[in-house]
Amino acid sequence: MFAIKSFVSPSSSKSWSVQSRCLSLLSNLKPSNNSTRNHKRVGRGPSSGYGKTSGRGQKGQKARGTVKPWFEGGQTPITKLFPKIGFKRVNAPELAVLNLERVMRFHRDGRLVLKEGEVLNMRKMKQLGLITGTLRDGVKVLASGKEKFNLPLRIEATRASTEAIRTIERAGGEFTARYFTKLSLKAHLYPEYFFFKRGYIPLSARPTKKRDVHYYSRVDKRGYLVKENHHLYQAIQNAKTSKPKKTNVTTEGMETLGSTVNDSASGFQTSGVMKLSDLNL
Repeated sequence: MFAIKSFVSPSSSKSWSVQSRCLSLLSNLKPSNNSTRNHKRVGRGPSSGYGKTSGRGQKGQKARGTVKPWFEGGQTPITKLFPKIGFKRVNAPELAVLNLERVMRFHRDGRLVLKEGEVLNMRKMKQLGLITGTLRDGVKVLASGKEKFNLPLRIEATRASTEAIRTIERAGGEFTARYFTKLSLKAHLYPEYFFFKRGYIPLSARPTKKRDVHYYSRVDKRGYLVKENHHLYQAIQNAKTSKPKKTNVTTEGMETLGSTVNDSASGFQTSGVMKLSDLNL
């Protein structure tokens, strides 16, 4: 690959060796060992062992084509054998999980840095490293490690299990379930992005789906609508307590209604044929 040329200096008896690159390098290039493999050549005579039937054997479905991996030989497939039970919500929120055990471990390691009276919300969880990765729809607090949890914290997240809420309140803390859309969650996590790029921070959205309105209005789930006495919650309660008034339509009322309709339709014919000469063109 390399050629060594030696020569003697005419003024002295010393000799030098010069290393130079030659074209022999290109002629010796080849793939690494076991990095390539020849393809299987079939139908090239009986001496190779893969002639005539090309290794597929005599006749049959496998000799002529392929069999689908889900084909079960003609018997009732398993997809039809059992009924479909339940359903899967295609629009279900993807919530990150935060266990109370992780909060306790961060506290022991001195990584849970909170000021006095500060709320441990999702923005703070992201900054401290309690939640890592992409936060898509929110955080759900679970009660794993509840036996050792004794921190009186004010925690705010998308949801929490019943046992986690009970554990937080038993330790002297407080939990609030708050609703976020994708836009409001991004504004909650990164408010500086909206402030410097758009000049404003989007307002927090309120729930619109019946499922979400019901969840954040429940006392046992510590929904923010009922805890903060939100005006949306007040409107819902007023709509439940107020009864629609029943109006009795009498004959006199129908006559009055008919006369009102006739007066409003005065000047128009109820039916008739319009001629071209009648149009003032």
